[in-house]
Amino acid sequence: MVNRGERTTLFGVLLLAILVIGSGMAVSGTQLMQTDYYLISIGTIDTPIESLIQTAGGKGFSVAGFYGGEPLAGDTEDALQAMPALLYVDESWFLLRVTGEDFDYTVRPTEEGYELVLVPHTDLPQAETIYSVISSLQEMGILDSVDMEITAQYAQESEKGPLPPEGIAIDSSLYGLSVAVDWFAEASRLGIDRVGLRVEVVAEKLPGGTIPEAFTPFIESESEGLAKLLLPIWQLTELARSSSIGYVRAPYRPQPSVP
Repeated sequence: MVNRGERTTLFGVLLLAILVIGSGMAVSGTQLMQTDYYLISIGTIDTPIESLIQTAGGKGFSVAGFYGGEPLAGDTEDALQAMPALLYVDESWFLLRVTGEDFDYTVRPTEEGYELVLVPHTDLPQAETIYSVISSLQEMGILDSVDMEITAQYAQESEKGPLPPEGIAIDSSLYGLSVAVDWFAEASRLGIDRVGLRVEVVAEKLPGGTIPEAFTPFIESESEGLAKLLLPIWQLTELARSSSIGYVRAPYRPQPSVP
């Protein structure tokens, strides 16, 4: 994946063109390129999970995950992930994915709220495509506001993932997972243990360092220098930014001996 390092802001549903900020360069003109996928900040979502589950079920979505400590479906995860419309709930968080003819999109948590992952299958007009997604999300009661910002653009097919930004002490594979187009598929490809929308990681603490309080609910085990956590995927980089953490990585796995 290649980070294009471009930002775009969409102001309202009647906007006919995307205004570009940051680098001052157009994001592929007014087109969404079929070679890339886009991460678009959409802010906070306050829709109650119970309401979202009911609405999604009524609109033909497959509903899976865990809520109130109970599983929401009996199907295997592989089967559910193949569904064209999926709502995956992890207690107070959710991931909503729709597979379409012209593009796919996913709504998933971020550090600041939620983001839209948009995957064009062909070159598409930016404003009209994003507006169509906004309309669908508003019909489900997910979005009230329509202010959005394209925060990143990555190549859909790339041999190497993006390098972590400077100052974020995290394994490149975990960083790649955090910005991957499909969290489920990428965690499986990397062999990272995932439970719901969380993955198993190890935080290497600096001498005298401690796990920040915000992350202590996710600790599974801890020693003086290490902590093993089942951490929400969107909080991986946030933990790695902590001044008390030297590195965040996947757990080491024992390798079979070679005869």
